[in-house]
Amino acid sequence: MNIAEAKEIRMVDFLQLLGHSPVRICKSQYWYLSPLRQEDTPSFKVNDRLNEWYDFGEATGGDLVELGKHLYRTDSVSEVLARIGQQAGIGDLPRKRLPVAMLQPVEADMRDVKVVPLRHHALLSYLHSRMIDADIGRMFCREVHYELRKRHYFGLAFGNLSGGYEVRNPYYKGCLKSKDVSLIRHSHGETQGHVCLFEGFMDFLSYMTLRQAGDKAICVDAPCDHLVMNSVNNLKKALGHLQEYPFIHCYLDNDLAGQKTVETVASLFAGKVNNEAYRYDGYKDFMEKFGDNEVARVIVERDIQEADFYKKYKDYYSYGFYIAQKL
Repeated sequence: MNIAEAKEIRMVDFLQLLGHSPVRICKSQYWYLSPLRQEDTPSFKVNDRLNEWYDFGEATGGDLVELGKHLYRTDSVSEVLARIGQQAGIGDLPRKRLPVAMLQPVEADMRDVKVVPLRHHALLSYLHSRMIDADIGRMFCREVHYELRKRHYFGLAFGNLSGGYEVRNPYYKGCLKSKDVSLIRHSHGETQGHVCLFEGFMDFLSYMTLRQAGDKAICVDAPCDHLVMNSVNNLKKALGHLQEYPFIHCYLDNDLAGQKTVETVASLFAGKVNNEAYRYDGYKDFMEKFGDNEVARVIVERDIQEADFYKKYKDYYSYGFYIAQKL
């Protein structure tokens, strides 16, 4: 068995073969008691769509080969492949054929990538639809244009510490160059006593919109730095930055993944962590609550004429793509 063949094995079936059954299933997310250690509450997640795992207790994850290294306690890929092949042969496991787009990320085919200041009306309209202030968007985001299979596309670009960009529009979510966390300091070159932790940059932009509006029900009333993981898989990278702060404010989703992330951070930084999810109790995240309040309505009403003007651009957002000659 080679690496490509191992990655085609459905991880959920492989874990079942080893005697591990999911405790909870939510859409494509399968939650287990970790096969890597003893525990009483599930903290091991498998994304069945991506065929990838993540252990919140260990702050690590990956594909089946990476899981094999932990299960069999070896760094030898050949040994892991032999063990997986042996197990798969015994259980006669079916292969999980991944779509070509997953095997070969579209980012690998992007050409003529250009990052410019954020000014495109369609992207500003997208921010408006998410109730994010346009000035906040311009302050923290840029605009990326690129060629893919002889067509011109574009999206929001949010920089990370490795020089890469999280790319987003209504129909596309990806990353250009290296995946990493993003750290936004309140004052250049200075570390504050407080830091706010977010999973994605849209959450961060929403928070900054609320902060600008003076919403103290959601926002911390103190100067803060802001750390965006850009994926829970970057939690281990985030931990290295969090250790610099005496006060850590977690603005994560009110779901199992968010809860487990907070538990992991709290277990490492006891007494320093504040789970701010209580501020939006009963909602999946604070933006869901924000969408119901008066601050959100004021922002939307203020820009409604501008948004109507830009509605003509929405038809070009098929998979987030916009044909070059329309620019």
